[in-house]
Amino acid sequence: MKKLLAVFALVLGFTSVSQAGLLLEPYIGYEMGTAKSDSGGDGKTEAVNVGGRIAYTLPVMFWLGVDANVGTSGKYKPDTGTDVDTKRTSLSAVVGMDFPILLRAWLAYGFVNEIKFDDAFDSKVKGSNVKVGVGFTGLPFVSLNVEYIKDDFKDVDTNLGSGTTDLKHDSVMLSVSLPFEI
Repeated sequence: MKKLLAVFALVLGFTSVSQAGLLLEPYIGYEMGTAKSDSGGDGKTEAVNVGGRIAYTLPVMFWLGVDANVGTSGKYKPDTGTDVDTKRTSLSAVVGMDFPILLRAWLAYGFVNEIKFDDAFDSKVKGSNVKVGVGFTGLPFVSLNVEYIKDDFKDVDTNLGSGTTDLKHDSVMLSVSLPFEI
């Protein structure tokens, strides 16, 4: 028993000490989802998103920071009518945890969330969102991620004026990221 404790103490003595630092994590992802509106604007969405997270890493596996996301190209496919090009812009506060078993998880609240529609009315909807994500970090330098995004849009702006809406959007984004800790 004493030998086992001595080996255990020796192994723990050679492990590295965690230090706080900065996390820079660019990502690219493919988002697909469904939209439901009180005014009958139901449909499906798909988009290619580019973004990044900048976070402060704490010594105990936690990190917190911001997540910026820009949709480079997207489509809104309504149940009736023609498809519309879209672009997303969001900025979120994020908190995450790096597990020692090749996994990481995060939760984000989007306080800036906007989708622009390339339609005849030059529409855009604004609101907030919540993101829950999990990443697999078993590959060198790369994290493979799955993220659930729940959007809640309350305001709509068009070239005819502005108003309110009740648009709900649920989506899943598959992404690849490069988490760098400095």
